[in-house]
Amino acid sequence: MNKNSFTGKILTGVFVIIAVTAFSPSASRGLDKMPEFVKYVSSGDYFKCNIPADWSIDTPGFGLSAEEKKVCGVTLFGPPNGGPVAPLLSVHYYAPGNLLHKTMEVFINRHSGPVLGFVAEGKSYGDVREIEFAGRKAQTFDRIDVRFIGERALHPLKVSIFEKFIVIPGIKDDGFYVLKLSVPAADKDKFTGIFEESVKSFIPQK
Repeated sequence: MNKNSFTGKILTGVFVIIAVTAFSPSASRGLDKMPEFVKYVSSGDYFKCNIPADWSIDTPGFGLSAEEKKVCGVTLFGPPNGGPVAPLLSVHYYAPGNLLHKTMEVFINRHSGPVLGFVAEGKSYGDVREIEFAGRKAQTFDRIDVRFIGERALHPLKVSIFEKFIVIPGIKDDGFYVLKLSVPAADKDKFTGIFEESVKSFIPQK
């Protein structure tokens, strides 16, 4: 066999392998393997969605109950994988008269921009965009927040946190829904696919 021809075939094979790896869904999202998902139905049957089976569900033991706050849903913490902050995924329904955010507009204003117009060092905010979601006009935006780990230490660790929000109105202004991803900014691509899986499976019941 011609030496140049043999070498060309080897190089072609290498390029094919690289191309397949680069454009496979798991590689493009930074994940070796998508986790298993299970169906979640909120208390009060306000929504349904798929959530990663191996993530831990947050169960706060103090303060007002979900029914008292009129905010129902789930907050999940993923494996930190040696990082300083564990990834977080949450899905909640804010009923009319809830004690946290009176309206959808109030929630968006509080989370999509800086307080009093001052942007602290290291923080940034993306534009609020309108999207079609489950046949409704929803809003989405993202931001970079800053978290200090070991605040009592002389030199606490500063971590940039990427957060993405999707805010969906209820039918006839009957409350609203919030889907949120919060992960270290350096690792955001690793968890995009997981968030997208929960988002595309989300079914509002109000």
